[in-house]
Amino acid sequence: MRAQTHARVVLDDEVDRALVETLLSSSPQLQVTDYRELGQAEQTNGHGGDALIVACAAFSPAVGDYVRAARQTLPERPVLLLCTSETNGYLSEAIDSGVEDVVTVPLDADPRLAHATSHQLVFTVEKAMARKREQRTITAERLGRMICVLGLKGGGGKTLTSTNLAASLADAGHSVALVDLDLQFGDVGLTLGMSPERTVYDLVRSGGSLDAEKLEDFLTVHPSGIRALLAPARPDQAGVVTTDFLRDVYPLLRTMHEYVIVDTPPSFTPEVIGAVDVASEVCLVAMLDSLSLKNSKLGLETLELMDFGGRVRFVLNRADSNVGISRDDVVAIIGRAPDVLVPSDRNITRSVNQGEPIALQHRRSDAARSFHALAGLYIADEESSNGANRARRRRRLFRRGR
Repeated sequence: MRAQTHARVVLDDEVDRALVETLLSSSPQLQVTDYRELGQAEQTNGHGGDALIVACAAFSPAVGDYVRAARQTLPERPVLLLCTSETNGYLSEAIDSGVEDVVTVPLDADPRLAHATSHQLVFTVEKAMARKREQRTITAERLGRMICVLGLKGGGGKTLTSTNLAASLADAGHSVALVDLDLQFGDVGLTLGMSPERTVYDLVRSGGSLDAEKLEDFLTVHPSGIRALLAPARPDQAGVVTTDFLRDVYPLLRTMHEYVIVDTPPSFTPEVIGAVDVASEVCLVAMLDSLSLKNSKLGLETLELMDFGGRVRFVLNRADSNVGISRDDVVAIIGRAPDVLVPSDRNITRSVNQGEPIALQHRRSDAARSFHALAGLYIADEESSNGANRARRRRRLFRRGR
């Protein structure tokens, strides 16, 4: 027999309380701890319930404000919206406020409808609670590495680096997810020759709770094995994708893959800052160009101001260009030498036009070797870390043996 789920119910002043009570009393698996008015401040006193059900005639700004406040009070408790009307076009706003799922209920108290709706509501509550448990276990699992690729001047080779790094890691036998965070003008799909049939915009608009199984359905698979979460197909769709939503996506991707590569737009937008905040490392891409180097220097300073504690690798693209800037000049401007030098190669442009990473299409080219070398640095980090962990375990066993 399943244990009862205890829920607190909050009602706005337009919903029929008698109807709500009828619905919520139709299942023995759901026990209401108390009913409260929407205008009352959220107080737990240790009895906030396993779930919070907000019953309203329709989602409104007041409901959104209440849900956000309730999530701050008890972030581990799922919030369900019980509406007596359609979601009136505000589904994405409801999800952004912190609502896990939405159940639309009938306007009358017909016993058969009440029983069916109550069963659906209990199922939805249990699903939301399971998702919360899954999110809590993520922190206990080994997360894949998340690498934000920054290029703070357009046309500097940022997307080229992101796609070829991902391809090189996949080619080495690692599971790789690639996120196109340039939400307005993302080119990852074009660079990899993939059609954006389902994008992050579609993922947001799908509504409901987010878990690994659902996220899997919105990843586009490249022949190399890369699984990409593509940018919206049109710039006007970008506003739907919020930083809070992406914050839920990243840990799921990291539990599903060994590496998560994030291709970013050429600026510190809120989405980029949010990604850097949770990334394990950054890959900074620049060219032999005074504007690119200046912006890269500012980018490094910004990372310091953000107290970013991960490793920062520096890739110099078109490193053999004769443009009056030497590598010594690069070190003087940036304050460090590049980790990887990517030479100019006309096959790079050809590979982009053909939608095939040069790391796979022209493996023997110097450019392909550079991208494989970059992937090799990250793989070596992993092997070094694993070796250090094994050494620590051996030392602990030795001390126990003594």
